[in-house]
Amino acid sequence: MNRSNTLNTLEHSQSNLDRCTPHYSHSYRHHLLFALLLVLVAWTSACSGSTGLANSLKPAASNSPSPGSSAASPGGSTPSPVTSLTSPTSNLPTVNLLTFGSAGFGGDDTNLLQSALNTTAANGQALKIPAGTYNINPISFPANSQVLLDAGVTVQANPGYGPNDKMLTIKSQNVTIAGAGATAVVFKMRKSEYAAEHASDGSEYRHCLDLEGAGNVTISGISCNQSGGDGLYIGAGPQGQPSQNVTVTDCIFDQNFRQGWSLISGQHIFVYRSYFTNTSGTAPESGIDVEPNKPSNPVSDVHIEDSFTTGNAGSGLTFAFWLLDGSSQDVDITVLRHHSTSNQLSGYDADNNDVTPNAQGKVLVQDSFSDSNGSYGVLGHWYQADGPTLVFQNLSITNPHQNGPDPTYHDSAAVACMRGGGGGAPIGNIQFSGVNIAITNGKVDRYFNFADGSSKGVEKMVFAPGNLSGAAQVPPNGLIQSAGFNTVNQ
Repeated sequence: MNRSNTLNTLEHSQSNLDRCTPHYSHSYRHHLLFALLLVLVAWTSACSGSTGLANSLKPAASNSPSPGSSAASPGGSTPSPVTSLTSPTSNLPTVNLLTFGSAGFGGDDTNLLQSALNTTAANGQALKIPAGTYNINPISFPANSQVLLDAGVTVQANPGYGPNDKMLTIKSQNVTIAGAGATAVVFKMRKSEYAAEHASDGSEYRHCLDLEGAGNVTISGISCNQSGGDGLYIGAGPQGQPSQNVTVTDCIFDQNFRQGWSLISGQHIFVYRSYFTNTSGTAPESGIDVEPNKPSNPVSDVHIEDSFTTGNAGSGLTFAFWLLDGSSQDVDITVLRHHSTSNQLSGYDADNNDVTPNAQGKVLVQDSFSDSNGSYGVLGHWYQADGPTLVFQNLSITNPHQNGPDPTYHDSAAVACMRGGGGGAPIGNIQFSGVNIAITNGKVDRYFNFADGSSKGVEKMVFAPGNLSGAAQVPPNGLIQSAGFNTVNQ
């Protein structure tokens, strides 16, 4: 699904759980009850005053500070994922994994787990996985699977995954994976092993959680980390059908090799309060990359809310529509209250196709943040004006260009729509409405720069600012084709 080397070269070379169980002896004499109560009170106080687990149990609202609030101010630490240590429940009869045999003692648990999945799904039961460490080869989820994972579950990949092996694959309908919390239920692969193989075979498809043409899937309260590809991949099935009706909530995708999440083909996709962090290994290395593989791959009714892309070697959130065209279903993506922070490239990055007719539709990024990223706060590169409309409403940008001027365009504006030579149509169709930009690092010259090196022009651009401060070379606020402007299309 990666874009061609031509485009990359042309525009970017950068890329034991403390359960707080009181350790007192069992009360076997009634006259010791009072002393027991005193101990219990002291224990409760200690738990509530702890700084580790207690801090990870913040209410959901703390993960979504309002723009402009002190909790959202630049330089603050990224809030910890909301973690529930309450074991998930099911309306179905629940069967414990250990009913099927011994597991979690250091051996290969693949066959036992797969058999348990198949049996419980066929019998209308939910499979409960108790705390422990399990070792598996690739697992697939049959239709009507429901899996409940207790706190303290670690599922790790056995050595020897092949170049195209995925840890968890869903190509079926009606699947639920419910964990007790993303920091308490971890699926973990062997990234260092795969990175060494990538150097010789170019492999980048050992995804942790792989959905292909899946439908009615709910994932919550887990982590998928250290894959040889993507932490989460949502794409088309064998007959080209998109994945549909997928909800991912309160999850972490950390230290993956290619992307935190690749969305290739999906309709009715909902992602809430999830983290896509520390991706590094092979391009694009984004936190989230929305990148259809072909014109027939839809990305519609996609909602990403209250989520984070942080510390990735590429951009935080990428919209790559360069393989769509006029035959494609309209793009429909909404991103709300998103934090893109401390990524090595841009906070938000977009490109599309240089064709006529082009794909249509809209991407809305609203009430969101771009803080301390290596390159631009927002970059539209090779973003043709006749493609999907890209709208940023109430976006707060703080201290972009941590790495200095962009090495491709030799530019240090906070936001940009840029292209080099060889384009066939005007670029543009990006709107910044109520954008707030604060610069204190001395690395930004202007608030915007919109320029087409192909001399086809820049069209349908809007820059209607909120609060602007700190750029070195203003007024004017920015440039269009080297001419100075304060605002654009107001």
